[in-house]
Amino acid sequence: MPKLKISRTWPVLKYCFMPSSMHWSGLLFLAMMLLSGCAEDPVPKQKGFHRIEFPQRIYSTYAKSGCPYTFEYPKLGSISYNDPDPCWMDIYFKPFDCNWHFTYRPLKGSREQRSKEFEEYRKLIYKHTVKATQIRESQLETPRLRGTLFEVYGNVPTSAQLFLTDTANRHVLEVSFYFFTAVKNDSLAPVIQYMKEDLLHLAESVEWEN
Repeated sequence: MPKLKISRTWPVLKYCFMPSSMHWSGLLFLAMMLLSGCAEDPVPKQKGFHRIEFPQRIYSTYAKSGCPYTFEYPKLGSISYNDPDPCWMDIYFKPFDCNWHFTYRPLKGSREQRSKEFEEYRKLIYKHTVKATQIRESQLETPRLRGTLFEVYGNVPTSAQLFLTDTANRHVLEVSFYFFTAVKNDSLAPVIQYMKEDLLHLAESVEWEN
């Protein structure tokens, strides 16, 4: 497995974009999740909340016929398919009541198309995370992959987003990491950090079909 190169940026304060039209249905899910950040404040963690025990990291390989990518994910995750597109899926982590939602779209080898996909995705993240205190972007790179990790801070439903493409601009894979548990994110900080490390492992392990 090639080592993942991470180029971290300074924290970016939230800002708004002017509305723009969406041409990809995959962004609808992300919009719905981020808009939920406008809801009532989550319930704070009660005193005496039990200490979170993290399991030993063991990974499984995701590979499905007809989907032009593979990756490694934590074995404690459970995969489900709820969308007509067979390459869209969710991985649910029951111990932490959190989820990774995956969307995939093919590209035509066009750098311009890849850039347009990325900007639409990035605009949507910044436009709808109204409760974010800051967003940090990190550029990811291996010999086969280019990507961006968005770390979203504050009491927001989505703590991190991944945008991944291959170096030939033929594939886009997007991952949204969010919780079902209604507690403030400072209470979940250890879990968020733990899961972010697994997201980076996922990015490092991605293999694309030629």
